[in-house]
Amino acid sequence: MLVKTIISGFGGQGVLSMGLSLAQAAMLEGKHVTYLPSYGAEVRGGTANCTVAISDEEIASPVASAPELVIAMNRPSLVRFQNQIASGGVLFVNSSLVDAETIRGDIEVV
Repeated sequence: MLVKTIISGFGGQGVLSMGLSLAQAAMLEGKHVTYLPSYGAEVRGGTANCTVAISDEEIASPVASAPELVIAMNRPSLVRFQNQIASGGVLFVNSSLVDAETIRGDIEVV
């Protein structure tokens, strides 16, 4: 089992904290984990995202070119990552900030 997740939004929304918490929880369960944060120089208010990979076996690369899960906390994150989700994957959208519809019919939107 290998599950890659991208969490993305504005700096200050807890995006990196959410990814770190997910990674730590998986480590406590005895899983192999990678955590790859990415953020701009402005941090608060700028864009931020992180990739978390969780596996039963060693992880070859922390990069998620086709993640199974994406959490989009704002519209720019939805636009940037919705086309990268693997077919059959799940997209979680912060509906209080994102009013856009997805263009994908092969993923589940929550």
